[in-house]
Amino acid sequence: MQSNTSKRHGLSSDESRRLCDKILGMARADHTRVNVNSGISGFTRTAINRITTAGETNNVNVQITSVFGKRVASVNTNRLDDASLERAVRDAESLARIAPENPEYLPELGEQKYREVDGYYASTGDLTTEARARAAALGIKAAESAKFIASGFIDVSAGSEAVATSNRLFAYSSGTGVASTLTIRTPDGLSSGWAGDEGSDWNTIESDRIAADALRKCREWRGKTALDPGKYEVVLEPAAAGMLMLRMLGTFDARQADEGRSFFSKRGGGNRVGEKLFDERVTIISDPAEKNAETSHFTGAGMPVQREAWVEKGVLKSLAYSRFWAMKQGVAAKPGPSNFIMSGGDASVEDLIKSVKRGVLITRFWYIRPLNPRIISFTGLTRDGTFLIENGKVARPVTNFRFNQSLTELLANVEMLGRPVRVSADESSSTGTPVIVPPIKVKDFELASVSDAI
Repeated sequence: MQSNTSKRHGLSSDESRRLCDKILGMARADHTRVNVNSGISGFTRTAINRITTAGETNNVNVQITSVFGKRVASVNTNRLDDASLERAVRDAESLARIAPENPEYLPELGEQKYREVDGYYASTGDLTTEARARAAALGIKAAESAKFIASGFIDVSAGSEAVATSNRLFAYSSGTGVASTLTIRTPDGLSSGWAGDEGSDWNTIESDRIAADALRKCREWRGKTALDPGKYEVVLEPAAAGMLMLRMLGTFDARQADEGRSFFSKRGGGNRVGEKLFDERVTIISDPAEKNAETSHFTGAGMPVQREAWVEKGVLKSLAYSRFWAMKQGVAAKPGPSNFIMSGGDASVEDLIKSVKRGVLITRFWYIRPLNPRIISFTGLTRDGTFLIENGKVARPVTNFRFNQSLTELLANVEMLGRPVRVSADESSSTGTPVIVPPIKVKDFELASVSDAI
């Protein structure tokens, strides 16, 4: 349980319940669900060695979902006076009456049992514009000391969410999140370094380290030369690993597997739960109560979210089941992962580098796009610091690559894992789904072609 010494952003549990009850009292549909998201969203942006913009919004968003039979429609509003709420309810109901039937709709959930999770950190909720500016200034000072150019983004959110149904369900959660990223480039734009952090707790954001790492990468990547494309032994720094593993989140789906549309589909029908598919060092779980990576303990429909092991020592242990697919298959419904937590070891990035005879060190990726869901493959570009490793040492900076890589092969080809950390895994540099991963040493990573992109 986090500190309650300061007033939290977003509606309280009691305020959320009263708002939901008021809306449900206006409803005339067969079923009604109310989702409420409230709180603040703030940011500080830097460019060309100065803070360019900063701001904060405070909002309450209400989504009203109305159902007649199997006809479903939703309306959103942030106007909370009685007349506006009533209008939104009537609009949702009018739309639901003319909507096509959803043959897979199931009645709204009733009361549920939830575990207690508190992901609200006062260090983040109380973070001021001035404090964000001081953190951003560290990157600017680092760049100016080398006559380089810094740009960065600090994104913060703090608030609550609630869901209620006409079948007496109510659930409430509050949380915070913050991401801080920094790019430093040379004035000619030919060298670039990046570093970042993400967490629920602002106290875990290492602004000094971010500034130092981005500057170091920019310095070390100067004078890069081309390296032939091919399959290489690769060391993925945690951010690079996280940006790939984030793409695994939606793959643990039973329906996709059972219908033959997934890597987890079994030839002849069914799924591959129970099969060893990855290196035995790979364990993947999700847990809404994971420290500094907390998430809501319920879905938007109100289903409870529990700790779940998806992969254990390389074996596929579980898949997610929607309520409809669970009913069709005769099993219990199970939400997909709300965060991504991967096992690791005790090694540092430097230890991984020392173990490589000839390979490539990758800082992070960019413009990641899907290729083939049957092997969970993606393409994209390396970015902001790519280096040749020879005989356990970084030998020289190299030009970026386009990669084409199956994530299932990556997880099968693991050679070494470092210490897991939470990373900034979203290409937008905004707060996103919590991802905790180690640096990864992997064999046969496909760097398909050379790219001149910076």
